[in-house]
Amino acid sequence: MTASAPPTSTAESPSPTPTSTASPASWAEVAKQAKPAVVRIDVVTCDARWMGSGFVVGDHLVMTANHVAAGASAITLQFADGVTRARIVGLDPTTDSALLRTDDAITDKALPLARALPDLGESVGVLGFPLQTYELRFTEGSVSGLHEPVSYDGGPEIDAMVTDSAINGGNSGGPVLDSSGKVIGLVSGHRLWVTGDRSPEPAQGQGYLIPGTDLATNLDRWRSLPEQPLADCGDPYDAAGAERTIEVNVASDDAVASDIARSLLVHGEAINTGNYDAAWQVFTRRMQRKLQSVDSWSAGLGTSYWKGISIQRVTGSAAAKVVRTILRTEQSAENGHDGQTCSVWVIDYGMIRVAGAWLINSAKSPSGPPTAC
Repeated sequence: MTASAPPTSTAESPSPTPTSTASPASWAEVAKQAKPAVVRIDVVTCDARWMGSGFVVGDHLVMTANHVAAGASAITLQFADGVTRARIVGLDPTTDSALLRTDDAITDKALPLARALPDLGESVGVLGFPLQTYELRFTEGSVSGLHEPVSYDGGPEIDAMVTDSAINGGNSGGPVLDSSGKVIGLVSGHRLWVTGDRSPEPAQGQGYLIPGTDLATNLDRWRSLPEQPLADCGDPYDAAGAERTIEVNVASDDAVASDIARSLLVHGEAINTGNYDAAWQVFTRRMQRKLQSVDSWSAGLGTSYWKGISIQRVTGSAAAKVVRTILRTEQSAENGHDGQTCSVWVIDYGMIRVAGAWLINSAKSPSGPPTAC
């Protein structure tokens, strides 16, 4: 996102009670305590996709930036113990902040919001997922300004704080913490410097933050509101009156079977609603390279959509599993094997734990083609 500020520069966008009142001894301890509450957010709109960061502020509630969530048709969150979906509760472009409600609980250690501005020069730590990394990253800096007027792409003027912490695309929506672990701000963007006809370059030490005081006010007024509808990109199954609910059964007693089922459910529901970009995010990088592109992969789906999945058996190591599943799909006769409109597949999914989320690394059908339902 860009901002009109001085003509030679632009800007770009890249409370619960604390569980403990004791101040951490170091930034390493701050990051360790906050880590379970920080999430990677993948967003799909009707014509684009991007990712950002966010953090837990209450039971099933995640705060992020307005520009991360606005316009979403599907929102997927990856956290320490898995993958879940989210919907929008509140959006506010004047403070570039948004509140999401998640399907699954992420952690009971919500990050507390500061209800007063920090001091100029106060040390801060930034947590998030810059540059599309799946690994949580931490950078340290300080509060270098308390009031900076910023306007993104001609939008409303935002009263932002300034930090010299390193901020990159993907950090947007992530928490900025003080030494006690409170959220003093949310990453909103950073300034680009324009020199003549040259391409914009990042301005050093000019990151923009939404104050925790604004976040606390928004949380107070949003937390009990109903969810807003996500963007409707047109559901190819609605025309046929198809029921999109996926029945899930977990027969395995493996400790992570339910977490793996949750990841596969996110994948299947994204397929069912035509949000193929969101389904693509549940593949590992290796699987994505094998499938070449989201367009070539989704073109092979035809009219197929998921109706039910059963987790039969889970084997393997702590970080890599082979998951025997029974998958039931429905599709038009022209897209079904031997003209099947309902098919039952035996699929062995290779699942790998990446930054806490179980992602699909391979898929094989040991029994061959599907049988009719």
